[in-house]
Amino acid sequence: MQRGCVYLTDEDSMISGLYSAATAMDVTNRRHEMVSENLANLQTPGYRRRVLSQSSFDTMMQPLQVATDGVDSSKLLGATTGDTQYDFSQGHIQETKLKLDVALNGEGFFTVQSPDGPLYTRSGAFHLDPAGTLVNVDGQPILGIGGPIQVPAGVTTEQIEITNDGSVYANDQQIGQLALVQFADNNTLTAVGASLFTAPPGAVTTGSSAEVLQGRLEMSNTSSVHELINMISLSRHRDAAQKALNTIAESIQKRIAMR
Repeated sequence: MQRGCVYLTDEDSMISGLYSAATAMDVTNRRHEMVSENLANLQTPGYRRRVLSQSSFDTMMQPLQVATDGVDSSKLLGATTGDTQYDFSQGHIQETKLKLDVALNGEGFFTVQSPDGPLYTRSGAFHLDPAGTLVNVDGQPILGIGGPIQVPAGVTTEQIEITNDGSVYANDQQIGQLALVQFADNNTLTAVGASLFTAPPGAVTTGSSAEVLQGRLEMSNTSSVHELINMISLSRHRDAAQKALNTIAESIQKRIAMR
């Protein structure tokens, strides 16, 4: 044998096939969960479609320096999922005619106050809490440029106007301006809920140039047709991977019985 060369035995090939089928099953199951989440949030304002990245299993194995029963780990090929990614493309803007519903047309996010620091969202489904503070569906204050936006006592929602630059007026008097932000790379954001995101320190680059539209909501950017097609395709892939896994497992059992 030439020094430095690795030749796979039948057993090695079966183990490699077993890893390939098993990791394919894992990828398919995780993608199925992601598609289910996307479908469950079809009507969630500001929801960004989730996507799982996929990379070759050998790439993931190399830094781990894994060896199993003397088998070269670089021969254990398969597929695996990486980090969750988000589709930040514009969602459909739906008219609601509600004064405290606002949508962003273009790049940018609303800023939400939380005990752990600012959060960011595309969902503009707002309302007033008992104290007159503009809040989101979870009761968290929506931040203006100078802090939370406070509506004076006695002002009704019908007396509130929000202009295209995010300025908020109550009874024709400006009471604040929505703190809109933008990021150089939206992929640095991490979801902390259906439509809320956190950002690493220093990620905010500029104020947003998005157009603010009162009486409208930006809906989920998930396509029901696209996700249903994905669901059907994933079901087929899972069936194929399961069949391959069963076949390889049976072959290994027969090989063991012959020894």
